[in-house]
Amino acid sequence: QASAGSENFLCLSSFFEASMAAAEDVEGNGSACKGKKGVIKVNNNLSATSVWAILGVILMLANGVRRVLPVALQPFSEGLSVSGWAAYLATGIFFAYAEGHRGFQKRFSPLVVRRALLLHGNQPPLRRGFAPAYAMAFFHANGRRKATSYALIMGIFSVVALVKRMPYPYRSILDGGVCIGLTWGIASLACIFINAVRTGRIPDVDPCLPEP
Repeated sequence: QASAGSENFLCLSSFFEASMAAAEDVEGNGSACKGKKGVIKVNNNLSATSVWAILGVILMLANGVRRVLPVALQPFSEGLSVSGWAAYLATGIFFAYAEGHRGFQKRFSPLVVRRALLLHGNQPPLRRGFAPAYAMAFFHANGRRKATSYALIMGIFSVVALVKRMPYPYRSILDGGVCIGLTWGIASLACIFINAVRTGRIPDVDPCLPEP
């Protein structure tokens, strides 16, 4: 039970992180990471810990899809009105673009891959053991990035509680969009990581490391 709760929390954290990244991008406020970027070769940076970091994040996102999918599919067995199906479709399109494309693909997934590829053998055991959390910048990140993560912690539980109380079909409509966003996130994360390994080039994003 505790393990499932932890996986759910990190999965939701990654999803809301992508949401906030998309919001920042739309508002023009910029990223929480303002450091140096630049293309870097993967070379010997790929390690078993890097793979564990990416795989761990993917598994947590997949677990989130598994948990919300049954509710998201309820309209196909219980039915919806015409306006309900229109809302279902519109929500799916919105989440695909705002969360999937702008949040995950453009912001969150490149950051996770960049940080994961920093996890070579010289990193402390804590970072290697908690590689997925490290890759998602829950610790050993700059001040603004950590502040963003802590803000997520305070907001997630209230949002989850609110969604669970929503009646049918509103919860199903929302969960359908969440499924699409998370699935897009899984695909983008896997593709960006595989492309980095294949081409030998790390994503050109700032890893949000703390100031030296």
